[in-house]
Amino acid sequence: MRQAIALADLGRFEVEPNPRVGCLLLQDGEIVARGHHEFFGGRHAEAVALDEAKTKGKKPDTAVITLEPCSTQKGVDGKKTPPCAQALISAGIKRVVIGSTDPDMRHRRKGIALLEAAGIEVMDGVLAMACDEIYAPFKKALSLDRPWMLCKWAMTLDGKTAAPTGEARWISGPQARKKTHELRAHCDGVMVGFRTAQIDDPELTVRHVEGKQPVRIVIDPLCEIDDDSNLVRTARVQPTWLLASEDVDPVRSGHLQDLGVLVLHIPTAEGPRRLHLGRAFKELRRRGLRRILVEGGGGLVAQMFAWNAVDQVLAFVAPKIIGGAGAPTPVGGDGRPFMAEAWQLYDVRMQQYGDDMAIAGFI
Repeated sequence: MRQAIALADLGRFEVEPNPRVGCLLLQDGEIVARGHHEFFGGRHAEAVALDEAKTKGKKPDTAVITLEPCSTQKGVDGKKTPPCAQALISAGIKRVVIGSTDPDMRHRRKGIALLEAAGIEVMDGVLAMACDEIYAPFKKALSLDRPWMLCKWAMTLDGKTAAPTGEARWISGPQARKKTHELRAHCDGVMVGFRTAQIDDPELTVRHVEGKQPVRIVIDPLCEIDDDSNLVRTARVQPTWLLASEDVDPVRSGHLQDLGVLVLHIPTAEGPRRLHLGRAFKELRRRGLRRILVEGGGGLVAQMFAWNAVDQVLAFVAPKIIGGAGAPTPVGGDGRPFMAEAWQLYDVRMQQYGDDMAIAGFI
């Protein structure tokens, strides 16, 4: 089928490094509707495409999909929706072309079985290698006992995340900042280190776009965050979690909890100011967080690389030069000793946001 040649590209949209499902609906060999799964928790590609076809008054006979349709009821935007396989059956689809089978072994080929049981012709494995490459991160995420970690930062052309004084507002322009708010809305949590919380005094909320509010997380081993910080003052309104040492002053910890902050006590590693991030992130996953946006600073990101806990990177590069040998950079720490040992991104994508260039990829 000639339309299937473009199948693999359906799963790649925008710079946000998110492997998405794409769906084309055909009627008499011509494309009549398209859909894609925009973000985790959003509407599925098949549902979007079927709604478009219905709006246009079309009656598609064939669906071309990058990933096997789901076979179980799903939570979408806080609501339960029927399986996409059943939606295709109900829509009268006669033929389904599939790229990758579901990498989750609990559901693998069950969607295909539903379609075939309804008498629908199924052709799977079309451009399978290309589609499997798209969903390799999804397969990796299924194996993790921690949340998926997306590290995002904004920097100047010379690689600085703030001026030598520490002032950082604003490196990127309004379009890039709006994209950051979209990312927050697509994640379960947004995380910063203590020094970023102290210096920038961020809100870490979703503004400028519609979307759910993520849990706000601060890595703060000694509970040093100020009581009058934006995060603490609004903790009763927006969920705010503090990851602190097991040995932190219990009076201080209790005081923060009285202010509405949830303090999670984590074992330390290499001294009282460094938490065991492996244990910390495992606890976040246990509490239901599956995707976290990490917004710095350089010390936290460096520790995450050391713990092999970075899955994706998104950097906004502004056409500005600030200079300064002591100005902060996105990734601190000791770094890699040799260029051959540098962390390498793959599936790299670039996109313009106003004057800023976004560069994204998987680790």
